[in-house]
Amino acid sequence: MSEDKPSTSKQSLQFATELPSPQTTTSQNITPIKTLNPYQNKWTIKGRVTHKRPIKAYSTTTKNGHVFSFDIVDCDGSEIRITCFDEIAKLHCNRVDIGSHYIISKGSVKETNARYNKLNNHLEIALSDTSIVKRCTNEEQADQQTSPFTPIGELFQLTNNTLVDVIGLVLYVGDFIPIHRKDDSQTQKRVVKINDLSSSTIDINFWGPIAEQKGLELKNMLTNDSVVILALRNARVGYFNGKLVNITVATTLHINPTFPEADLLASRGKDPLLVVPFVAETIHIDGKYTRMTISSMRERMRIKPKIIQTTLLAILRYVNVNDQNFYYTACPLIVNGRPCKKKCTHQADDSWFCSRCQMSMQDYNYSYLLPLKLQDAIGTLWSTAFDEGGNHLLLKTARQLYALQNDATTIETTSSVIKRVQSHYYSFTLLVSTETYNSESKMKVTINKVAPVDFKVECHALLAEISCLSIET
Repeated sequence: MSEDKPSTSKQSLQFATELPSPQTTTSQNITPIKTLNPYQNKWTIKGRVTHKRPIKAYSTTTKNGHVFSFDIVDCDGSEIRITCFDEIAKLHCNRVDIGSHYIISKGSVKETNARYNKLNNHLEIALSDTSIVKRCTNEEQADQQTSPFTPIGELFQLTNNTLVDVIGLVLYVGDFIPIHRKDDSQTQKRVVKINDLSSSTIDINFWGPIAEQKGLELKNMLTNDSVVILALRNARVGYFNGKLVNITVATTLHINPTFPEADLLASRGKDPLLVVPFVAETIHIDGKYTRMTISSMRERMRIKPKIIQTTLLAILRYVNVNDQNFYYTACPLIVNGRPCKKKCTHQADDSWFCSRCQMSMQDYNYSYLLPLKLQDAIGTLWSTAFDEGGNHLLLKTARQLYALQNDATTIETTSSVIKRVQSHYYSFTLLVSTETYNSESKMKVTINKVAPVDFKVECHALLAEISCLSIET
């Protein structure tokens, strides 16, 4: 890309009244933001300005000056901060507009200070008096392809602070709630739930005036039983008792836009057969949660690996009863009014020994150790059901299921029992913890109870529960 090198004199910077005239730049000459590195001298990036900060004065022991910065995102969804100082800051602060596209080159790429820069990029660009910042022509802006919307199901795998574009059908709009921050300041929040074509659901946090104005607009539209589509550009992935999306000052909202994805969502409408029931995730005391998703469980255990008790609305995808691995030999003795259930070991004299009771016996009980694969709208996980969970699910004891597996004369078989319960929704009560094996931590999930799901009752109950939720700060 050929450019006339701008004058480096202070006079020329002050004299300039417009940005350099745009020149056509082919996409082959554009460097993706994600490939930039501090050792790269020649690069040209193109992106849309998502946020700009007012020019500020600064003072150090050696000099006084001004600083100005703005953020851009390219067609791949990668973002970076652009910073300039003194006369260069004064030159660009009134000429860089949010939403406009710019071609930028000849700056210094350097490591950012994470204390002041929360973008999902460890680099930033410092402009000098030789740097070029050009506003794109209409043709060049059209050439800057708009990044596709990220499916909601993929958001749960992204790291926090990732910049995303997302679109979905509005299912629920919460009330306008005041939030007290730790520094004694106050803001406002409103939670909006959306569901997309992947049938996944996520919370959108509206903050401040947007929560009051746009949130109220959405709530009124939803009250009128309208099909409402919400699209967000430059929203940020976050976490609070589960993955969510935060609206920031850089986010652009589109209500019922004319995008092709919006037309598909609108044509689907509110068909309950296509919309997976969304779940509330509310923390309770003593590490108990009313409801979580598989993804939020993984995230919660990664951040704070302590035992939690929760429920999960999921499909039972697979019950592993191969090779008779669904049970273990349990001690049948009664201890303090309850079966011991400690695993017995087979002795040389054909007896069975319990290390807890320190006794030998001639027989043992069959106790469930049932591997189950669960799936919700976001992901899958393996879990283990012991006697209580296995009995609730299969309506048979482990001994009865073992008998079916080894009796070819009965009409009912192990396969027919498993087929009856697979591919159905259940509400699972879980105990979730982490265990370390070979220096690797893994999530351990134990099923305590299983209950079938009535979707009509479940949806009404969840809506009532959500409307009464208190937001913890």
